[in-house]
Amino acid sequence: MKRVIFDQAREQSNHRTNLDTLEAFSFIRMEKPVVEGWDPALDVTRCKSRIILDVPPGSEQALGGDRRLAADIAYTAQGAADASGLVYALTGAAPIVNKLAAFSLSDATYRPLPAVDTEVSKAQPPGPDTLPTEIADRTSASQIEGSGADDDLGEKDAARAPHSSVAKTSEGPASASRPDTIAGSSGEATVRTFYNALGTGSGDVASAQVIPQKRSSRAYSADAISRFYGRLRDPLRLTSISPLQSGAYRVTYRYAAPGLRCNGSAIVRLSGGTRPLIRSIDATNGC
Repeated sequence: MKRVIFDQAREQSNHRTNLDTLEAFSFIRMEKPVVEGWDPALDVTRCKSRIILDVPPGSEQALGGDRRLAADIAYTAQGAADASGLVYALTGAAPIVNKLAAFSLSDATYRPLPAVDTEVSKAQPPGPDTLPTEIADRTSASQIEGSGADDDLGEKDAARAPHSSVAKTSEGPASASRPDTIAGSSGEATVRTFYNALGTGSGDVASAQVIPQKRSSRAYSADAISRFYGRLRDPLRLTSISPLQSGAYRVTYRYAAPGLRCNGSAIVRLSGGTRPLIRSIDATNGC
């Protein structure tokens, strides 16, 4: 139904790209749908309802200040000839379609942001001299997908410690010789939980891995994360994690959003303590 309304708007609009983005991040719902009849010969069901389109924050400035567009419609639903689903035809949506057709706002003002620190990302990506030093072997995509609970993470870290640069020290165990690093299992678990939640669009879970001061921000709030990552054409997939010094991890990932295909890389910095949380994410390649 949403596609039908936006297709009607695109036919009248000169701003099709902006409407494509607006459609991707809008939500539609029906209130009090009523079946009015059924044609058994054509297998067509006739209905009426009130349709409501909720648009993303920021887009209302080009829609007369409305975050919610509504209309009373009549519509029919009929099975597609190729059995791919239902085909809808509707009338009465002009109050919504006309507003959408006039929509000309750049998507930069309302498009949900990815979960990165935007102020950092607007600057030049950090050079090698400014990044924490890598201190352990990279965790590959197959290891990420095959990993389980925190206990498993701890076993992995212990198993590979003798081969890592952290363990090769004369001052005792790695945790004692590197007081500025986050314990492998808990820090890596936080990072993995965060990116796995992005992959499923679970904003509440992802936001809970971030320090409380940032959970209400435009990029890290549960709602913002769900709206951006929950609507991706190709969901985010974490492909590697590499521990760094100074309580940080280098991560790589990929996803596809409307108008964007990202093969991403970021430096994730964590807070200290027994329950480390994410305090910043610097996207080193812009997404």
